[in-house]
Amino acid sequence: MKALEQALSQWVQTHHQYKISGQYTPVSQDTLQQQWPDTIPSSPELDYYLSHYEPSDVLVETGFAPIIFWSIDQLQQALIGYRWVGMSEPFTESDTWRADFVIIADDLGKGNPIIVATSEEGTPVYAGYDAGEPFLIAPTLADFFVAMSLLVEVVYGSFEIFEITDDDSVVLPAFEEQLKTAIEPILGAELFANFYDYFYG
Repeated sequence: MKALEQALSQWVQTHHQYKISGQYTPVSQDTLQQQWPDTIPSSPELDYYLSHYEPSDVLVETGFAPIIFWSIDQLQQALIGYRWVGMSEPFTESDTWRADFVIIADDLGKGNPIIVATSEEGTPVYAGYDAGEPFLIAPTLADFFVAMSLLVEVVYGSFEIFEITDDDSVVLPAFEEQLKTAIEPILGAELFANFYDYFYG
């Protein structure tokens, strides 16, 4: 858990440094247990994250679609259309959605979820495009938040958020290379490619 503690501390420091919208607040274990939806699975890493750094209105600009992070009371709603399907309540449970998947973030349009696998060691992070098959973007929740901190440092710190593309909205090679240099050592080549594809592919 030490790696996750360090990763989240780095992430919150980055959040403050670049004045990202929203805030993080700790909640007690008792409060976490009381608020946690009965139908949502968890893991030690997910519990640690949401008990120490529950997000509130956290929205991260990426240069493309903004990413919003969900609070505890939004986790169940976030799964509608993915785990629970149908036009109205009562929803039915999808037979293709993994029961251990929990959505912790999404783009602002709510069509590209960022997902944690609660039954896997280290709580790996997946991402998906609407109804498509989710794909792995980080081997652990800790690595995901380290990668996100580095992404923000490049996007906000080096490219002023919306300067990552040319006049034709094509991602600048310099941006891609700087992001790769920063993040690939954390995720490895294959997962960096997946991570990059999710945000900028």
